[in-house]
Amino acid sequence: MNQFNASLWGDEGFSAILSMKSVPEIIRIIIKDTSPPLYNLTEHFWFGIFGTSEAAIRSLSFFYYCLAVFFVFKLVSLLWDRKTAFAAALLTFFNPFFFIYAFEGRMYSIMSLGVAASMYFYLKIWNSRKPSSFDFAGYVIATLWAIYSHHFAMFIVILQGLWWILESLTGNRKLSKKVFLSFLTIGVGYLPWVWPLYSQTKMVSGGFWLGTPSARDLVFLMGEYLAYGIKSPLSGVALVIALIILLLRIWNKKYKSTLIIALWFIFPILATWTISQFMQSIFYNRYLLYTIPGAMIILASNRRKVFSSVLIGVLLGLFIRIDYHYFTHPVKYPFRELAEYVIETKKGDDYLINWNAASHHIWETKYYGIGAPLYIPGGESLPFFVGTALMAEGDIIRELPPKINRVGVITSGEVSEIKLTGYVLAEEKHFGNLKFVWYRKF
Repeated sequence: MNQFNASLWGDEGFSAILSMKSVPEIIRIIIKDTSPPLYNLTEHFWFGIFGTSEAAIRSLSFFYYCLAVFFVFKLVSLLWDRKTAFAAALLTFFNPFFFIYAFEGRMYSIMSLGVAASMYFYLKIWNSRKPSSFDFAGYVIATLWAIYSHHFAMFIVILQGLWWILESLTGNRKLSKKVFLSFLTIGVGYLPWVWPLYSQTKMVSGGFWLGTPSARDLVFLMGEYLAYGIKSPLSGVALVIALIILLLRIWNKKYKSTLIIALWFIFPILATWTISQFMQSIFYNRYLLYTIPGAMIILASNRRKVFSSVLIGVLLGLFIRIDYHYFTHPVKYPFRELAEYVIETKKGDDYLINWNAASHHIWETKYYGIGAPLYIPGGESLPFFVGTALMAEGDIIRELPPKINRVGVITSGEVSEIKLTGYVLAEEKHFGNLKFVWYRKF
């Protein structure tokens, strides 16, 4: 068992179920959710070639992940040198928090690819004596790719806009005009999603599940991104080494390149944290993981010769050790095993339900072919952020059908919380913290 073939969890199941639908259906449904459509569209076509297995789903994310690291290498080769580029690419690839999402069947790797490619082409334009039409086209396509992957990529576009102002005031005015035309082209390319973006933003502003972040949350997030992304006995050591490397770094060398790369790391984090102080909170670690390459480039560049290189080697070794344990020890709920047990034991008119509305598993059960509606005996409605846009008629039930002799209940909560009037517990099976319980008619 490894991260490629581990069972899907809820959000991955949601994406997989959505991506199995037709292209028009994907667009129609995702407008009612909270994301742009690019990941699900590419996953839809990927499914047509490679199938819908867990490994196929994770392979798509890993493919995007490797391309993101490739553009990190290209960018650092442009701004520094190939030796620094190799170090930055390796640190990025094995960064523990970033590494988690190399195997996540969601839009985080595709967003990171778009942002890394956008930054590469954008800085290539400013650092070339005569940038080519290919560079401008690459910048426009990569940036549209990023913002059609995840809304939070917008913060990189804002950063690039601020950098454009700085370059316009101090640099090549003729080039500034061409970059401005690229901004306009990106704006025109994004027009089809402006209204869905407004609708989704309005929906989130009406209430979301994230609380207002504290200063401690801000500091902790940066620590997660630097080295502490996977909880391990080695993570604290890795973080200390990363901080020492930052202290030893030669900050006044290549200061302009250092500034824009440091802002790649810091600006989106500070912007979302500040917005979250005064408006609906949007500050969440995985939404901003595309900033990690910026942090890894800062660690790899402008090093003091021998000692800093040794520390980077040690840090990389710690990252690899932490990642290896993560890769070979999946922690997601073993839904495939649960589904196999249910298929083996289900008989006749047995009826399945999901119990915990606050943490339901309807997408996992659909993906694994043991569809179980969400049982909510009260009259409360579900918030949009649990995937209501994809729910169909019959996915939520308020009462059990009559004349059912045996009910199978899926939950990751406490079994003692389950209350089915007229039924008594008959059999209980645990799959780690995931439970499946048979109840029979009393």
